[in-house]
Amino acid sequence: MRKMALILVVLALLPVAIFAEWGVGATALYKSPVLLGQPVDLSNQNVDQFCFGGDVRLKLDWFQAEGLLLYSSGDIQSLNAYLDAGVALDVAIIRLSFGAGPNFSNNFGTGMAIQAGLNAKAGADIRLGPVSLGLTYIMALNIGNEVVIHSSTGLLGAQVLVWL
Repeated sequence: MRKMALILVVLALLPVAIFAEWGVGATALYKSPVLLGQPVDLSNQNVDQFCFGGDVRLKLDWFQAEGLLLYSSGDIQSLNAYLDAGVALDVAIIRLSFGAGPNFSNNFGTGMAIQAGLNAKAGADIRLGPVSLGLTYIMALNIGNEVVIHSSTGLLGAQVLVWL
């Protein structure tokens, strides 16, 4: 039964994927407390606060789904995946996007990947023909009786995508 459901989902999504725009590229993010009221300690800045990896996006009209796969080095090396779905609006050559989704983390040497929580993502891209340059901010999100945004740290970065 599960295989049949998976086959039906793939068959339903295949026409959508054919008519959608696909973006593939690279991203680099910095772990930074940039929200209001958060202190920035310049003496504690080092290369361990950077993560980098690949970015894949699927855009169909105003809907956008995105997958980020990021490598973080430092004391604990890890591979993190951020999956987001949301709204992407084009205004001339600028694309504004907002989304949310789960994130998964795998610390090397500790076993299986685990779901680390939820995230909210905001971004702005400048489309220059088939290439886009963008800025992204990702923050932790906690949903219970109310939505709580963890403002202690976030990921701020840039990406370059090629649209197919």
